[in-house]
Amino acid sequence: MTVLVIDGRGFGHGVGMPQDGAFWMARGGASTNAILGHFYPGTNLGRATGNVRVAVQTSPTLDAVLAFPDGGQVRDGQSGATSAGFPISVPPGGQVRVWFDGSRYFASQPLGAPPQPGSGGPSRGSVTVATARTPGQSPIPTTPTTSPRSTTTLLPPRPQVGATTTTAPPPATTAPKPSSKPPTTAPAASSTRSLWALPPSGGTVAVPARQRRYRGALEALAAPGALRLVNQLDVEQYLLGMGEVRDGSWPAAALQAQAIVARTYALRAMAASGELCDTDRCQVYLGQQAEYGAMDEAVAGTRGRVVVYGIGLASTVYSANGGGISATPEEGFGTSAKAYPYLRSVRYTTGDPGPWTTRVGLTDIAARFTYKGEVTGVRITKTGPSGRATEVTLDGSAGSQTLEGTRFATGLGLRSTLFAFRIEQADTAPPPPPPADILQAPPDQLAPASAATTDAPAAAASESTSVSRRLHVKPAPDRRLLIVLSALALAAVMSGAAATRRPHAAG
Repeated sequence: MTVLVIDGRGFGHGVGMPQDGAFWMARGGASTNAILGHFYPGTNLGRATGNVRVAVQTSPTLDAVLAFPDGGQVRDGQSGATSAGFPISVPPGGQVRVWFDGSRYFASQPLGAPPQPGSGGPSRGSVTVATARTPGQSPIPTTPTTSPRSTTTLLPPRPQVGATTTTAPPPATTAPKPSSKPPTTAPAASSTRSLWALPPSGGTVAVPARQRRYRGALEALAAPGALRLVNQLDVEQYLLGMGEVRDGSWPAAALQAQAIVARTYALRAMAASGELCDTDRCQVYLGQQAEYGAMDEAVAGTRGRVVVYGIGLASTVYSANGGGISATPEEGFGTSAKAYPYLRSVRYTTGDPGPWTTRVGLTDIAARFTYKGEVTGVRITKTGPSGRATEVTLDGSAGSQTLEGTRFATGLGLRSTLFAFRIEQADTAPPPPPPADILQAPPDQLAPASAATTDAPAAAASESTSVSRRLHVKPAPDRRLLIVLSALALAAVMSGAAATRRPHAAG
């Protein structure tokens, strides 16, 4: 049996800032500005603020359970006005079930429900997880340290957006009907508007099905065949709950660089589509329980700072490990780099280029890429500036078939497109690897948000400052390469004004 052996380096698309590159540069003494300037050459630093909307659960059962560790309210989006049983006041530890019957939204609170255990959450900084882009995968090797460190705990595999909620009650198609039995829930309130769950200032709203808590507001709104929960909050609060790098031992400059590029990515994605997902397709977002001290400090120390190119936000894509050299957009995404001259291939020193090897039988390659014949060989026929494969050719009885490097990599679930081939013989072929994406998409290419018109409650406006889509730029005094960027309308979410959104497909 002929087996193709694929030897590669790195993890992810490789475009922009490799997180391992930021780590090793910072450990070598590089500043945050030096890191950003190296991986996004030609860009400057600026300032921007705004809100983000993050899809955190999609339930095909058309219902969800929300918990309120600190108490709060459920409103129907009418800016706090009393209407049709709203607002519903929820005591600390209470829960509310929300559902959609195809035309109206309903909310009902269990009677006599006791406070939920564990609602207080872990203390800040008590959990460190060495993750970068994917839970359990660290872009750096474990290094000894003499300073005290928290116990490292790996998170369980996170559910994907769109996963069926198994802990939610079965869906209701109509409002609950009167019964002679003692009621277990309060009478349901209903509305034609989407529902909003609001914690008190400094509090959270929890989604028990995902075992996560969120700052800001949670909106429950219908999508085709599903009920979606979308977290709206200030971008600075959002950054605290990200799960991209959760290791307090990282140098401060590396964590600050991560905070700046993540802030920029989020605000640019909001300007482009009005919504983010909470997975690797966008940026990993875990919620309030993921907050820890070192990243809190990195976010606070870079508050409002973003990467800009000209007068706009840069497309600050990043990946876990670039294998010692970053990729161009053509190599990482298969798209043109003309609009992103700052996304270039640059070398960097790394203590761990992330080597990997995958073996796959030629017969499985033929089946995976629907080659109409017997594959006898596989060649890399084009590479990009970083040496990544941009074209792979299959040879065999049916002639030659060419594939884009990114399609070949995703079709075989490879960790990157920085690879080389060799042939081995084996008695039996190894199991073919499952297909998988190379993670994160550029913020301009995220699917637009779900089509719905909603009214955000006025109380939610205190959670963040809405901004406009116009970018006003002027030089800042006494700071070289610094542009003050006032982003004054990225989506008037949580401001009381209606916002129109388009269909969203979570990654």
